[in-house]
Formats: sequence, C-alpha cells, structure tokens
Amino acid sequence: MAEVTNEIFTARETHGRALKANNRLIAHSPEVGWRSLYAAIIEEAPFEALETPVPHPFLIYHLYHPTEVTRKVAGSHVERALIGPRRICLTPGGTTVRWQHCGHPEILQVYLRQSMYAAAVAEMYSCDASAAEVVPRFAILDPLLEQLALTIAAALRDNSVKDGLYVDTLAQMIAVHLARNHCSRSRSMLKPVANVVSTSKIRRLIDFIEENLDRDLSLEALAAEVNISPLYLPRAFKTAIGQSTHQYVLQRRIERAKKLLGSSDMPIAEIALSSGFSSQSHLSNWFQRFVGVSPAAYRRHGLS
Repeated sequence: MAEVTNEIFTARETHGRALKANNRLIAHSPEVGWRSLYAAIIEEAPFEALETPVPHPFLIYHLYHPTEVTRKVAGSHVERALIGPRRICLTPGGTTVRWQHCGHPEILQVYLRQSMYAAAVAEMYSCDASAAEVVPRFAILDPLLEQLALTIAAALRDNSVKDGLYVDTLAQMIAVHLARNHCSRSRSMLKPVANVVSTSKIRRLIDFIEENLDRDLSLEALAAEVNISPLYLPRAFKTAIGQSTHQYVLQRRIERAKKLLGSSDMPIAEIALSSGFSSQSHLSNWFQRFVGVSPAAYRRHGLS
C-alpha cells in the first residue's frame, strides 16, 4: 500500500524547473495542495542543465512549440529529437540527466511520488521498486499516458481542483501504467489479483464515506478502512456501485450541501466546509455542474 501522507508535494522535491527565473510558470499543483503527484505547466526558456537525482519518476508532456531536445541519462547514450505536441519524455527517479534545448516549448511536467510507484510494483510483481525500475523513454507516443497528462493539465488550468481523492486516483493510474508498460519487469508474469470486494466491506466503506464527508478523503484512507490495496479499490468500487469513488463522494457531498441549503440558515461558506468542499467557490463549481444552478440560487428559489 502507498505511504499515506498529508504533505503537499512541493517544487523543492523536484528539479525546480517551475521556479527558474527565465521560465514562465502558468500553473502548478502546490497552489491547489496536491500530495501524490506534483505537476506544473511551464513555458520554458532555452535550457541546459545537469539535473541531479531526485527519488520520484517524472514525465514531460509537450503541449506547444516543437523544440529540438537533447537528453543524456547517466549510463545511457545521447538522445536527440525534434519534439512536438503529444510527445512524452519519461525519466526514472534516482538518475542524473543532462538536458539541452534552445526553444521555448510549453510543457507539462509531472512528478509521481515514489511511494505510489513502489506500491504499484509491490502489488503487481511482489518485489521492491529497485527490482522494477522505470525505463527511460524519449519522445514517445502513449495514448493512455497522454490522456492522463491532459486530465492533469486541465485540472491545473481550472485552478480549483483541490479534491485529494481525484488526484490520488490519477496518480494511482499513472503508477500502474508505468509499472505495467514502462518498467524493467513489464514483460514479466504478473501475479493474479482479485478485483472483488465483499458486500460487507462495500457497505462499511459507504458508511465511512457518509460519516466523513467533511474530511479530506484520500484513496489510501478509503482503502485502509476496508483493508484492501488502493490499486484495486477504484475498480472494485465501480463494479459494486456503478460509479467511481470520486463520483460517488462528490454526489454525496452535493446531496449534503443541498440538504443544508434547504434546512438551515448556515452561510454557504460554512455549508461548503461541512460538506467536504475546500471553499465556497469549490462547492459552487461542482454544484453548478451537478445541479445546474448555483448554491445561492438553489436556496433562494427553494429548490429542495
């Protein structure tokens, strides 16, 4: 199981490109408090650097402006290509890498917390992450990794996605995909896994969610409550309930907010916190999507 942490994944745990003076930072995840991954959208200035090891694997997804990039991973040959939109560079944690480019590409950089990757490897291969290291990839196309990258980019640009469960789920999907397709053991035999969770555990999980809607529910916390791996909880939950954990929790939070709007005089900001949203604007954003009107309009017109 991945290490549970409430610490925000900060730029100090990365190579710090987002903070370099000549780069234009468009958005990055510390502003919205993500924990299981770090992400930043950057318009990067011409760049040459030897990046020393950090423990976390990371990817660079190119959004705009094709640029000739050179990369030299320690112990490997020099790689060079004109990299345009949709291409991905994947770099293992714990490696020294020399980079060079002379353009101004707009990129999404994503660091996956190493403990998330290690948990995926342990579940899939029954070994330590050091025996199933991420393999460097350069200027590749990967449709699933691309979709996850675009989802992360959209969440960053929205600047209101503070839902830890949603981001944890994205991080889990990246971890599993890397372990399955981009690690040194990718072609090894996977151990069989069980995707079925007992009805009693699902009931207990639903009760736990209902009792803790006002908390910052993480995938790890939900999985720990019923003693299963967070890697398999999303699939098992959707099989049993017909919704993802994130969709279900959001729906229950909206229902609690609707009830409080109709039965109390609490300020909307307090209702947001009591329903598990990080702020009034966070509640309003999701309320509008689910209900079709703002919380204030819902209360004003007595729509409950």
